Amino acid sequence: MMKFRYALALFSLTLATAAFAADPALKQLDVFAGTWQCKGTQTFTGKTIHYTGTETGTWILDGQWLDVHVTQVKTKENPMPFNGRAYLGYDSGSKKFFTTWVDNTGGYETADFTGWQGDRLTFDGTVHMGTMTAKARDTFVKNGKTLTHTFDLEQNGKWSEMQKETCTK
Repeated sequence: MMKFRYALALFSLTLATAAFAADPALKQLDVFAGTWQCKGTQTFTGKTIHYTGTETGTWILDGQWLDVHVTQVKTKENPMPFNGRAYLGYDSGSKKFFTTWVDNTGGYETADFTGWQGDRLTFDGTVHMGTMTAKARDTFVKNGKTLTHTFDLEQNGKWSEMQKETCTK
């Protein structure tokens, strides 16, 4: 009887470990890990602002989540730099990636995506900024050690580019 209990306990532990192992699909997000130096433009206030910043991605919680910390540099042209965090993960059941973004303006975004299509990755979701809620799209294009990111919003049925940046490792 003792051998049976031991075998059952070992079997249960093996199942639990396998259930919580990071899905191999998460490796698609490795491009965001590490530190990137970025420069770009944003038009959230209606005026074009040039900025520089750093994006640092770190695997957390036993490799289940990628935490990407975005920090813009405060300058005369960019006196209120944009800072935030994106958490990226994968749902093995739906076979979709997902992300949640939160930032220092109180805004947040939720989006999902199916993975890289060649050198392009597109998140489609919903962004909330103050009293505004809109459809949002983040598009990433990788080219060697360069990553280009474009953020678009749909307002009144029209898509507008709000941010474009180029990042290098």
